[in-house]
Amino acid sequence: MRKRNNKPSRLLNLALTHRLHKAPRFVQFFAIEQVFNDTARRCKGSSALIVIYKTGLTTRLMQRIANNTAQPATVFLNQANIKKNHCPIRWFNHSHEISRCGHGTLAAALFLQKWQGFSPNAFYTKTGEVFNIRIHQRALQLQLATIDSTEVQTEALLQQAIAATIMQSYKTAEINGYSTVMINSDQPLKTLAVNTAQLRHYPNAVIVLQQRQIANQTTQWHFRYFAPYYGVDEDSATGSAISIIAPIIKQYSAQTHGQLCQDSGAGATINYRLKNSSVIIG
Repeated sequence: MRKRNNKPSRLLNLALTHRLHKAPRFVQFFAIEQVFNDTARRCKGSSALIVIYKTGLTTRLMQRIANNTAQPATVFLNQANIKKNHCPIRWFNHSHEISRCGHGTLAAALFLQKWQGFSPNAFYTKTGEVFNIRIHQRALQLQLATIDSTEVQTEALLQQAIAATIMQSYKTAEINGYSTVMINSDQPLKTLAVNTAQLRHYPNAVIVLQQRQIANQTTQWHFRYFAPYYGVDEDSATGSAISIIAPIIKQYSAQTHGQLCQDSGAGATINYRLKNSSVIIG
């Protein structure tokens, strides 16, 4: 692929530069990249600040940069690694380092494809998890390992925090995992009241999943994602959650591919496909 001449400016704007504090001497380039938006459904998706840095940017400075941006996730890539097939990646929200971030990873791949003409084949985390990048019909896709859930009895705290009838509940782990609740279709998921203050003491991210029938008896799946315990009341568009949702949908309905609607305030549309023990999104 030929390299494009559309490198972003080293300084997006003076206000953002000022908020980087002492970081500019380490930062080479930065830009904002959007993913999972859908004009037809009026979904804004989500965005991430992509920061390309020189060796020397500390974790403390990374968190300070993320604290002072308006983006839900800030992605950090070392300039020395972005042209390699496998590139380390780190993500931060306004208060924490993030352990998994699908939307930030796909945003990073899209940005690098535009900036340097190609993306690494894979990004890997500090814990060794690998996020693979694929090209399908000239579009970049993200492939990540699925995480299996176990059906469990609905916990009282979740029932109190979520103002809907919970039909089934699933968990990937007791703590530092994901809890998924499937609710009935009595009301649109977008208007569902969720008490995030109660969820701040719950040590898992919470996915609320809903199945709805649309025209011609077609089934459509909708979800919302909450992680107050990790500093995010509600995520506007998430990619990593699909690795938990897709296996549950297959277990419930045998469906292995389709389109998921994230009914956050911004809204997002995410196409997915299960492939063995991984899910492909984008």
